[in-house]
Amino acid sequence: MIFSKKCFAKCFFVQMHVIFSTKYFVNADLVDDLTPVYHDKGWYPPNEEGFASTHIESGRNLQVSLQGPIYASSEWSNAADTGTCRVIKHDHELTEAELGKSILKKRCKYTRGKWCGKYESQASIPYTEPPRGSVQCKNKCNGVGNCNYDIGVCDCPAGWTGEDCSVRDKRPCGNGERPKGSHTMASHIDEEGRDLGWHKPGWMASRCAGICDDDLAMCWCGEGKYKRVNAPKGSPPGTPPVQRGRPLSEFCGKVREDKDGRPTTWGNVPYKKVYGPEGWCMVDKPSEEGNCDNCMIDNIGGKYCDTVKEAYCPSQCSGHGDCNLGFCKCQDGWYGLDCSRKAAAATLDPSDVEAGRKPWLKSPGLGDLPPAARSKEDPAAPPSRKRPLIYIYDTPPPLTTRMLQYRLVWKACIWRHFSVHNESLLHDWLYGVETYFHEMLLNSPHRTFDPEEADYFYVPLYVTCYFWPIIGWADHPWWYGPQGSPRPMHGANMMLELQQWIQSHYGKYWRRRGGRDHIWLTAADEGACWMPREVYQNSIVLTHWGRMDLEHSPGTAFARDNYHQHYQDPKYQPVDWVESILGHPCYNASKDLVIPSLKLPVHYSSSPLLGAEPLKRDILLFFKGDVGSRRDPPYSRGIRQKLYKMGKEQNLTRTHRIVILSGEDHSSGSYSSLLARSIFCLVAPGDGWSARAEDAVLHGCIPLIIMDNVHTIFETMLDWDAFSIRVREFSVEDVPYILSSVTDDQIARMQRRLTLVWHRFAYTTGSLIQKAVKDTIDRNLNEMPSEKSTLPPHYPVQRVKEYPFQDDAFGTIMQWLYAKIPETR
Repeated sequence: MIFSKKCFAKCFFVQMHVIFSTKYFVNADLVDDLTPVYHDKGWYPPNEEGFASTHIESGRNLQVSLQGPIYASSEWSNAADTGTCRVIKHDHELTEAELGKSILKKRCKYTRGKWCGKYESQASIPYTEPPRGSVQCKNKCNGVGNCNYDIGVCDCPAGWTGEDCSVRDKRPCGNGERPKGSHTMASHIDEEGRDLGWHKPGWMASRCAGICDDDLAMCWCGEGKYKRVNAPKGSPPGTPPVQRGRPLSEFCGKVREDKDGRPTTWGNVPYKKVYGPEGWCMVDKPSEEGNCDNCMIDNIGGKYCDTVKEAYCPSQCSGHGDCNLGFCKCQDGWYGLDCSRKAAAATLDPSDVEAGRKPWLKSPGLGDLPPAARSKEDPAAPPSRKRPLIYIYDTPPPLTTRMLQYRLVWKACIWRHFSVHNESLLHDWLYGVETYFHEMLLNSPHRTFDPEEADYFYVPLYVTCYFWPIIGWADHPWWYGPQGSPRPMHGANMMLELQQWIQSHYGKYWRRRGGRDHIWLTAADEGACWMPREVYQNSIVLTHWGRMDLEHSPGTAFARDNYHQHYQDPKYQPVDWVESILGHPCYNASKDLVIPSLKLPVHYSSSPLLGAEPLKRDILLFFKGDVGSRRDPPYSRGIRQKLYKMGKEQNLTRTHRIVILSGEDHSSGSYSSLLARSIFCLVAPGDGWSARAEDAVLHGCIPLIIMDNVHTIFETMLDWDAFSIRVREFSVEDVPYILSSVTDDQIARMQRRLTLVWHRFAYTTGSLIQKAVKDTIDRNLNEMPSEKSTLPPHYPVQRVKEYPFQDDAFGTIMQWLYAKIPETR
């Protein structure tokens, strides 16, 4: 509605008479969305859509109090006002443009700068036919790889390398890593894959008391009914084994004695558990004592690891390839990391989903072509597009999809997986944004196959996947030093190698704007702190760690992540790698963005954001997690440690309702419900970034930020001062008194503001997550309210009944990128 001017000319407790001839909503354009509306029967709070609202019977005269501050509308009546507040326009009388402006203004509440709203106001651009590559590859990539028809380069899976994927690239199981200065890969297996001698010393995670698949350093049973039988010698490349066998996990493949009882020095599993009469490798149903039900790899499951299932691949190869543990082997004529590209002159054949070959991919919307791949004649092709247009490099498999093949912990690196029945399931992984964000871009309407029209170029790199669980499992791969060298050195060299690849094959686009339109995502603990200066200085970095110091030292307690640990190698690292990373901050607010980590709906299922019943917030300050009890001093800058000690020594739970718990401490209720019961939630660093800001905001808990000179999520985009409190690190001891001095009105104001931005902190793009969000909201709304609930109807944090998917974290990042386009030119 639009009201007359004098109704909104004053602030704080403006009294007026309002004549309503119909039901009304007081729009957030006209009344501050924090403002409850009062009439003779009580307060009417802002509803879940951010409006101060109530329904009034037709023709009712009411005295209304508006509690401020109250912000004026830009549209006023020229009529003289005599103290009576008159409705000039009802919502249904607004023009489409007025209504759109009203909704957009509400969506942009508590944002900073001019980015919000620009994306929506842009003119759409016509859809164009996707270009198709025609550069042939040598020897058809040996039948095991894919030809990138754009540049004529073969993309090879694990086990293969070379310009035509004809050179073997082994990853053997070993009993230790190569010594410093050696460039010969360490191996401890024979031609069949058997260990060279159980009684030889040496431990490595990949050491195997069975048969090692030296494409992956994966251990399989070596004896019994379920032993592995390799493909015959001389078989064509890519021939599968005669018998796959049963896997031997790290905790089942290292026997502590041989069959005669002679001890080994590297094992911890009884021989009979694996190879005894009822052992894992010997019979259909091994005894409970002999059960080794850790299947390790992603494409088998079940109690005995006998069920073959779908493995995770980016976009499930777009329905035009077979998923090999993360690497897509594309069908003839198709190419790209996700098999979504079609070579020139090749016909567009139906996908596996369309042809009915993989029906389990249909319902979650996987295994189909992205919008960018559609021909103009395709009915599914979009009529138009919105910027930003993003070109996604098909970066070399050793830096992306081969990481998925090498990860021998199926739960690592991914955000979704398949059950043994091929049901699509979400999977919670701390660094899951690395594969999630890449996959959402692959399927996004913002993707373009034409680099000439691209606003941005995204550079996929699965570096956190390499950091764990790949590095250290075997003596391959590495960049460029033994496994004991600092992990950030490997990551920095991977980035330099990738930048050189871009300059070699797509140098025109790197040089066009000096890399300013290239996007890198750094999800590691200390983000871009150790990013090579040559890559960092111009590129856009999406990071979780917003540390702004130009001169900075590692804040991790993990020794191998010390990015000031020097290393040189006369062949591969002749210049100390540390020299390449100096001279830039971890984050530059003028070009980079701190983005949320991936929190799946199960993580905040007790939040009113997902329709849960609001809980009484009886905890003043809450934290539960690693409090540094067994950590080196740099961890969390000592903040968590100090607060935990204060809590114990001063009994803060009793005196101030401050609950600081270690991960091992007992607590009543789930982590999500405890957050939903808290007024303030601690946001402090860990080994670098920590996902505590997401935890707080997604539960309607006011963030208490204690980390100096560090930006938190979207801090350049959102008005954090409106819904959080920041305390300097030297004032940690004053936290109980600072929080106790915050008034109830101030708390309520911050809580209401929080509910206008909290949806931007969760990734809900993608049909699989959207379904989980909707299901969780429906389940929570259908639950009967608790009899103990005594919360008043004006409680600041109310249930959300419909999630604003267009403004989730992914959508927010796209909106920011659109507004930033002029800065890259």
